[in-house]
Amino acid sequence: MELLSPAANIEAALAAFDGGADAVYCGLGKFNARERAENFTLETMGRLIRFARGNGKKVYVTLNTLIKERETGELFTMLCDLVKLSPDALIVQDPGVVEIVRNYFPELTLHASTQMGIHNSAGVAAAAALGIKRVILERQITLDELRSIASKSEIELEVFIHGSLCCSLSGRCLLSAHLNGCSGNRGTCRQPCRKQYFCGTAGGYLLSPKDLCGTELTGELRRMGIASLKIEGRLRSPDYVWKTARAYRILLDSNGSDRAAEEEAAKLLNSASSREKSTGFYYLKQDRNTLIDAGKSGTFGKCVATVEKVLRSGMVIKCSDVMHLGDRLRLVPQYGGEGESFSLIKLERRKGERILRSRAGERCFIPGNFNAGENWSINKIGENGFDFSRRAAALAEHNLPLDVKIRCSALKWEAEFTDKLSTLPHWECSCDFAAADKHPLTEAEVKKVFSTGAPGKWFLRNIRVETEGKFFVPPAELKKMRRSFWDFFAEKLDEEKYFDDIPLRMEKFFTESRNSCGRGIGEIDLKDFFIIPPFIPEGELEKIKKRISGAYRSGVRDFAVTGVHGFELLREFKNLRCITLFPFPVTNSRAAAVAKQANCVMCESAWELSDDENMELAERSVLPLFRRQRRDIPLLVTRLPLPEGEWQDKAGNRFFVRSAGGISEL
Repeated sequence: MELLSPAANIEAALAAFDGGADAVYCGLGKFNARERAENFTLETMGRLIRFARGNGKKVYVTLNTLIKERETGELFTMLCDLVKLSPDALIVQDPGVVEIVRNYFPELTLHASTQMGIHNSAGVAAAAALGIKRVILERQITLDELRSIASKSEIELEVFIHGSLCCSLSGRCLLSAHLNGCSGNRGTCRQPCRKQYFCGTAGGYLLSPKDLCGTELTGELRRMGIASLKIEGRLRSPDYVWKTARAYRILLDSNGSDRAAEEEAAKLLNSASSREKSTGFYYLKQDRNTLIDAGKSGTFGKCVATVEKVLRSGMVIKCSDVMHLGDRLRLVPQYGGEGESFSLIKLERRKGERILRSRAGERCFIPGNFNAGENWSINKIGENGFDFSRRAAALAEHNLPLDVKIRCSALKWEAEFTDKLSTLPHWECSCDFAAADKHPLTEAEVKKVFSTGAPGKWFLRNIRVETEGKFFVPPAELKKMRRSFWDFFAEKLDEEKYFDDIPLRMEKFFTESRNSCGRGIGEIDLKDFFIIPPFIPEGELEKIKKRISGAYRSGVRDFAVTGVHGFELLREFKNLRCITLFPFPVTNSRAAAVAKQANCVMCESAWELSDDENMELAERSVLPLFRRQRRDIPLLVTRLPLPEGEWQDKAGNRFFVRSAGGISEL
């Protein structure tokens, strides 16, 4: 199985690889679900991708937020840049992004983000039909459900194995957008689930799950054939990334049969800053306390101090544990939530005495300007000693991939490019190598030697070698053949020619976008529609299929699709009048085009769009749009049994929670 780690920046990515990760996932400054992270520039992303491919590692780029209509041009430009970097895959949420990549950038591989909310085998099949190679499954499916899904899947599956958990089903949380105007579906979640709420006699951190720790699950996931195990944490520091990657690498390499390895992994994970651990939803029980301890703060990290006084020049703190210069710290408000994080670069004792570390029980002073209050906690979220900055600075610039086919015989060698530069002339070189029975030239030798020595920004990504006969080539002569090959092509390699079709793709995209004629905004009465549930556990799929078939036989032709699984469930039926409903996301005209290709006649546009943004979408959408009232859409949906009734937070906001069929809605 692949071990996949998070990377907020190039230093964290190197920490992940150093710890034993096979791949990392990381984002650029926009259109990714962790816009609060430091994130990458195109230049640093390119350098990381070159390092990864040179060391047998992979890099997945996150484009996993919803895209508004006015942003599709900017997204397309970003994709033009990304196709030059050739990442191993893009992780996407928006069906509109899927449509754009599929039509304009087919060479890019797509992985469906957990934000797509795919949670059953019907959803996986629908993703495969959309051209997606891998599905990152919903985090609230159980181990039994996963086992059934995996047995039916024809594409790769990825699951979370460690890190923070959202209380809500993926892609279904609107709470941050409602309270703060900062959407989790747009990468700006303010994590209101980590604050305190009150419902009757119940109160505390009612929406804040414990962290996932799946150390005991690795063997079972391997037996299921899961392709990738994912560690959450693109807001975490390099020390956390290294420790978690190292722990799971130890477990995977030991294959669950080494007690000493298990103890070493546990020690590493216990030293990494996190919340209290759990097995997440894999063993879902109808007991809220298995995942949520309402009496404990939902902010991750270990509390090491309390703020006693805030001054203009800094904070007076009372230490409860050791802190060192270089540690990463986070301020935690008295009633929950997360404040700013910072690196500890100055620490003083009495009378301005500079110190390197604090001791438990002593008062210290941290100079600086902090947004904090009395009785706020200070949590340690990262330790010093994990500095990969020098290694990051030494990474080479990005290079461009080439695919070549080499034919070798004792008398003549030939080569030709099989990619975008296939129009270049063939290389030929005459030779006279002696026949050999003991040490004939092998394909592996040719690949190893020819994979080096490329000029400038180029490298050989894929090398196909065909040898004719058995002959011996001295190492020095093999290197001479490589020099002849690269000398022949050095002046013929042209970066602009390599990407000469990108301007044509861009012209086609913008022409088609300008020429698209919107269908406007309409109204619809849902009472006659068979609404396919947005969440269908794997064990209930057959029941839903029978209900759909029964409705169809009785004459029902109007169906509402609430996720990609609905397209799969309706695939065999003809002459339907389908619409999409949230949580199927429609924030741009390309997403509406996906719905139209699935025979939909109308779409519900996303509630998170402003009125102006909704009108812009209506002017371009290939299907007419409608929107329900805000009160008809829950702010948060979870498989946890939340306390029913009226809720209130510290700011006086009121909510109502109802539960039915194993689902709670706020």
